[in-house]
Amino acid sequence: MQFHSIPRSPEAATPSALGRPIPGMPVQAAASGARSMRLAALGHALMQHLETPLVVADASGTVLESNPAATRRIERCEGLWLDASGRLAVRQGGRWVPISKWHGELAAGRSVTLALEAEGPAMQLTLKPMAVHDAGFGSTTWVLATIERVVLTRADAMRRRFRFTRTQARLAEMLCQGMRPASAAEALGVKISTVRTHVGEMYEKTGTHSQAQLVALLHAC
Repeated sequence: MQFHSIPRSPEAATPSALGRPIPGMPVQAAASGARSMRLAALGHALMQHLETPLVVADASGTVLESNPAATRRIERCEGLWLDASGRLAVRQGGRWVPISKWHGELAAGRSVTLALEAEGPAMQLTLKPMAVHDAGFGSTTWVLATIERVVLTRADAMRRRFRFTRTQARLAEMLCQGMRPASAAEALGVKISTVRTHVGEMYEKTGTHSQAQLVALLHAC
């Protein structure tokens, strides 16, 4: 699978075209056009060298440009995918959802952040609207999609790794701090029997058999 840049004329890539007015064109317009071409070339070069996966799509989610890091993810279906029409989709709840689903939020100028469902470190996809005003395209909204690694707290890491509930993650933090179950129950505002039930479920989820084993494992998160 290969993605192509937004089409540009061959002349736009030549140094002479970037710096020389076209015959018959006003000097000011020629200078403005040359500057736009230089900026487009610079933007393309920077995008290709970014290590952060980055995709530019139109309002319908059709990919206009993607850098190599993003292209590799799409080709491997690592949380991102293209349908037969070249529209970008993200994996949500075990299925592929087109990013056009969030068109309303993006059209209103709001960014959207989504958890990226893929193997490996926790990642998130951020969709940002870009207002585009161009003589060739008119006024429209494009979407800038970037993927970044999520820095997890220990509680988040435990929930992700062991599928703890929020209460169990809070309890795990308390146990890691040396708090006794009775004190943890008081801090959580629940009965000691409820804490023991949670601890038993945490043993099952982690494959441990004692509080000491559980705490030792949790400290490694």
